[in-house]
Amino acid sequence: MPIFRFSALILFCLIGASNVWAQSEADEILSNLDQNYYYPQHGNGLEKVTARIQWEQLDVASGSGKFLRNPEFEFTWKNDGANGRYDFELIGDKRDYSIKRKFELKNQIKNYGELIIPLKLQQKFAQYRGSLKKMAGGWARLLYRTDSTEKHVESYNMLVDMADVKVDKIRFKQRSAPRKVNGVFRYEKVNGKWAINESRSDFIMGELEYKETSTYRYKRFGDIWLVHQIDQVLKQDNRIFQSHRFKILDVRTTFSKN
Repeated sequence: MPIFRFSALILFCLIGASNVWAQSEADEILSNLDQNYYYPQHGNGLEKVTARIQWEQLDVASGSGKFLRNPEFEFTWKNDGANGRYDFELIGDKRDYSIKRKFELKNQIKNYGELIIPLKLQQKFAQYRGSLKKMAGGWARLLYRTDSTEKHVESYNMLVDMADVKVDKIRFKQRSAPRKVNGVFRYEKVNGKWAINESRSDFIMGELEYKETSTYRYKRFGDIWLVHQIDQVLKQDNRIFQSHRFKILDVRTTFSKN
């Protein structure tokens, strides 16, 4: 089973709402969220980031409680003038691993690129239609959805704390498993803006229910802050099914001269 990670995006169905607002109002809230979230690449001329990724996985089968070292990867992010692009490459002699093993490893770790250098919400939802419902108590429900079959996720529905301008909870609907995905977020301030330091999610695969907890720790590297450790625990029926931890090390950055 692949690792499931649910970074910063949203739906929580609540009863009772005021008028439904148009796309422009929804996009304005999305813009406000982006202004209050921390993005290491925002407004500082960041052109490139490279780092070494140390990856450990709990030996669940043996019950020893020990973490086993997976191969290390080099992470590279480059500013392409749009969303930015990132890649992971195995460190060391690639002949030590079969083609199948290399594919499995890279397929797992590639999902973590967006956790290191996250997309803005406006970029994430550029091809989705938005709507907004304002609610009592300083909350709003923000829904972005698409009819495009090219998009794996059909809709993101976010419960937004309008006072602190941050997403509190999420549910999203996608075209294949897992189903009934719900998430809740905790934050800390990084360089004066919100950054997720914990996400908790639950979802269904087949007929089984899973719960995942991910924690994120941040560190300053030169002129930017980055997540430098990610810990994830996936449970099924209160038993640990998977546990991974990642450390982002040897960070190097390049900035434009303009």
